[in-house]
Amino acid sequence: MDFSAVDARFAYQGFLGVELTDCRTAFSVWAPEAEDVELRLYRVQDDAPCDQIPMKMDENGVWRYEYPKRLDGLYYTYAFTYGDETRECIDINAIAAGANGLRGYITGLSGTDPAGWKNQDYVKLENPSDAVIYELSVRDFSSDPSSGIAENFRGKFSAFTDLYSRLPSGEPTCLGHLKKLGITHVHLLPVFDFEGVDEENPSTSYNWGYNPSNYNIPEGSYSQNPNDPELRIKEFKSLVSALHKEGIGVVMDVVYNHTYRSKDSSFNITYPDYYYRRSANGCFSNGSGCGNELASERAMVRKFIIDSVLWWAKEYKIDGFRFDLMAVLDTETMNQIAKKLKEINPSALLYGEGWTGGESALSYERSASKENARKVPQYAFFNDNYRDAVKGHNFNDADLGYISGNYHYRQTVINGLLGSAVWAGSPSQIVNYCEAHDNLTLWDKLILSAGGCHDDDRKKMSRLAMALIMLAQGVPFIHAGQEFLRSKPAGHGKYDHNSYKSPDSVNSVKWYRLDENIRESEYCRGLIAFRKAHPVLRLTNFYDIEHAAEVLSSPDGTIAIKLTRVEEMLILVNPIPRAKMFLLPDGEWYLHISDIKASTEPLATYCEAIAVPPISAMVLIKKV
Repeated sequence: MDFSAVDARFAYQGFLGVELTDCRTAFSVWAPEAEDVELRLYRVQDDAPCDQIPMKMDENGVWRYEYPKRLDGLYYTYAFTYGDETRECIDINAIAAGANGLRGYITGLSGTDPAGWKNQDYVKLENPSDAVIYELSVRDFSSDPSSGIAENFRGKFSAFTDLYSRLPSGEPTCLGHLKKLGITHVHLLPVFDFEGVDEENPSTSYNWGYNPSNYNIPEGSYSQNPNDPELRIKEFKSLVSALHKEGIGVVMDVVYNHTYRSKDSSFNITYPDYYYRRSANGCFSNGSGCGNELASERAMVRKFIIDSVLWWAKEYKIDGFRFDLMAVLDTETMNQIAKKLKEINPSALLYGEGWTGGESALSYERSASKENARKVPQYAFFNDNYRDAVKGHNFNDADLGYISGNYHYRQTVINGLLGSAVWAGSPSQIVNYCEAHDNLTLWDKLILSAGGCHDDDRKKMSRLAMALIMLAQGVPFIHAGQEFLRSKPAGHGKYDHNSYKSPDSVNSVKWYRLDENIRESEYCRGLIAFRKAHPVLRLTNFYDIEHAAEVLSSPDGTIAIKLTRVEEMLILVNPIPRAKMFLLPDGEWYLHISDIKASTEPLATYCEAIAVPPISAMVLIKKV
């Protein structure tokens, strides 16, 4: 449907929602074609309304009502009349709600800031390639008893405030582990208010959270009391505060491409059809693969998305945003988000999935897809080409990758190490990864694709994969638990490919595996420290990479790259299950990364040649 005339006549850039002052409460909602809008007030979320007040249409299709006193602590909804039908819903701009997000809650948020909040700032980055991102679900992070988190905190925002949780061995878990590991940013799967989990009985169901309900409200199932609208806000701010105190930024996974409901969503009740794209046959377009897609190119949809991102950045001090199915969103909206967000926080991280989940009604030219990366230069995109080359095709369990025996992927891996993605305008637009919440974990993929190998060889493959991610130009990305071989067994020798609603027994991070695989975790920790210590691994433009990098001759199937910028670095990669001899350029070379250890301090000195062990990477620095 064409709403261009509506946008031309009614587009509005002012405040929408609830404004509180000392002596009034002002409500405003945009619904330019509604015949009537009624404000309904509730003392208790589940009771009948205590007041029903007609609102009046003002300029640009904004309906308003001003109550002559503060109404803190009341719940509210709007009832919209179109034709002979009146339907009630939560305010799409609500910033607080009761359990399961049924009704908005009126609050000034004055009591939701944790101690020291006003003095906290964003985590600073010189460049996106300085980030090391660690993706996790709030619930998965601490729900397993082996997390060492107190039972009432498990699976909750509050788990992130415990710096001292331990395994029986004394090894830190949860926040202590993140601090020790050295990552720079935690990427949280959706923490806005979503459907699919009963907030009052969260243990009875599970969902990752890609079911948007109320975009500007924290999820209640992660709160210790979802019936307290302000508590979940304070708890989430406390999560951000706890991470910031350890120098760790917070990235929100945001899902502005679709809503969980379509015809019955609060958006469609507020203004039928406006917020969604339709296909040629009049049905909801389904570029998200979830039943609908938001029409981000329309003026008031764009305003909503921009306002929402800025709300999280300002009120909750969020350091970055990962956009789900970003190709469903238009480039103009994404560029406006980047411009306004960078004015608040120049270090803000912005990245997303450069694809859709189905056929979208948005034109290819306007899509914020990976292929259009140069049209949205402030955004990075997941490098699925590198992912598949490293471990094998993501959607073919049996497909072998470079680390597991398919050496035909050698050139793609070289390209990944050098940030040579044809679609990217700079290395900062590339997110390198081999595992995420979607699909098989790397360890499970290796079990299924390299099933004939011994576990020791699969561990070598896992370490090599981690090295290839941390040594590549661009932005490295790790899935929680990947560093200690996270697995999602589904029983009967099967592994969960799509655990978005699988139980905690599948999804939870099993912290006891950290003790079992401590050498793998320590290897990852060493890689992160080494990456941070060597700027040549974090170059910011292709010109510098081209002039710094040289691909050297090496035995068949292997890789040798020399990087020269202030120092000389050799990256040697041997995915073959037997040792390979590499000739070294002239000079003395300090070994910093071996097959079992990664360190900022030299491990050994070599001249002339070095034998690289089976299925491993080695990195050497030339003695000056």
